[in-house]
Amino acid sequence: MAALLVAVIASVSWISGRGQADAEPGFEVPRAPVAEQPAARQAVPAPEAGVAEKVRSAPEGRVVARGPSMVADEITTHTDRAPLLRLTVSGEFPVRALDYTVLVDGQPVGRGIPTENLDAIRVALPQPRSGAEVSVRYGDEQAKPIGQLKEEGK
Repeated sequence: MAALLVAVIASVSWISGRGQADAEPGFEVPRAPVAEQPAARQAVPAPEAGVAEKVRSAPEGRVVARGPSMVADEITTHTDRAPLLRLTVSGEFPVRALDYTVLVDGQPVGRGIPTENLDAIRVALPQPRSGAEVSVRYGDEQAKPIGQLKEEGK
C-alpha cells in the first residue's frame, strides 16, 4: 500500500512538472502584454505587429497636436497608406500584467505600447480634434485624466 501511495505521488509530481510544452492542446498560459482586458471593460484589440513596431519606435514626425505630457505626431508607414497618427503620453508606466488603455473623450482608442525606456506609452490615434480629453486606465481602475489635446496652429 505504501508503494502504491509513493507511485501516485511521484506520478502527480511528474505530471505537474511537465510544463507548458507538454500541456493539453488549447491550453495556454496568458502572458503580458497580450493579456485580455477585464470583462467589465470594452476590450481593445492589439495593433498589428508591423504597425505596433512603427508606433513604438518610429522617429518623431510632424507634430499635429499637443497637450500636457503628450504629443500627437504623423509618422510614415512606408506603405501606400496615409501617414499614421501617433499619440505619445509621457509619465510612469511600469510593466504590469495588463496593457494600459488610452481613451479619447472616454472612448478606448487602443492599447498603450511602452517606449523602450518605459517613460511613455504610444498608441495609433484617429484624427485628433482640438479639445479632445485624453485619459489612461489600467485594467478596471478609474481612468486617469491626462489633459486636452490642442491642434497645432489652432
